[in-house]
Amino acid sequence: MKKSLPLLAICFLLFSCMEQETLILETGEFPLGTWTNLQYEETGFTMDRSNRLEENTYGFVFSENGKLIHRANSSFCGTPPILTADFVGKWNVKGDVIEVEVNFWGGKYRQEWKVNQLSGNTVKVELLKQEYFND
Repeated sequence: MKKSLPLLAICFLLFSCMEQETLILETGEFPLGTWTNLQYEETGFTMDRSNRLEENTYGFVFSENGKLIHRANSSFCGTPPILTADFVGKWNVKGDVIEVEVNFWGGKYRQEWKVNQLSGNTVKVELLKQEYFND
């Protein structure tokens, strides 16, 4: 038992020092494409890749040229039935952070996202920063 504890500590130390795999966002895996089925969490949200945005559903469409479409509430009212609209924006990648700037019914917002997990067709995003600019 006395010998296994230091061995376990050494193994833990070696694994914690290993470089973590970083996402290369420019590979086309993320964010390019259509993302929907947003599930909000405490520090961010998850979304699933989709072939298209269904009518009256939330989501994002990221194009290669840095253009962005965000489908969201068309007005301030959040009481069902909710109608959505497509808002134009732009996005870019700086290191491992995705910067998003998009219009909404009340003005414009800017966000910084960090991808925490990308597995299959699901991505988990941490919201690092958020600013709103009202018209």
